[in-house]
Amino acid sequence: MRKIDYSFLNNGLLPANLVNLTSNIAALKTMAGVHKEEYTQIFTELEAIAKVQSIKSSNAIEGIVTSDERIAAIVNQNSAPLNHNEAEIAGYRDALNEIHLGYTHIDFRQSDILRLHEIMMSFAGYEYGGRYKTDD
Repeated sequence: MRKIDYSFLNNGLLPANLVNLTSNIAALKTMAGVHKEEYTQIFTELEAIAKVQSIKSSNAIEGIVTSDERIAAIVNQNSAPLNHNEAEIAGYRDALNEIHLGYTHIDFRQSDILRLHEIMMSFAGYEYGGRYKTDD
């Protein structure tokens, strides 16, 4: 495992390359905001595509698959799930939407993580949604 040395922070000075990088990130973020306002429709379409691809890929990692058409229908049109795999995809969709819409109110606290887990498990009918598993 790689260890990262943060001892340079103890002297109170940040390296110039880190300050420059931070400045560049801020400038790019500002430019992205301007472009997003100018090209709202394109950004909205790109966001919808990214959500579908994110949900498809994340679920595929877990072995949860369905057709591209069904994933798009579940994600973009709130189509009702037809089977267990689609129920898990719908739960992931709802959790991702919660993150996208409420990210300013979500902290990295146990209660928030468990709430997102409960949302993910809501369609699949798992009884441990929002709780830690006690056995396997």
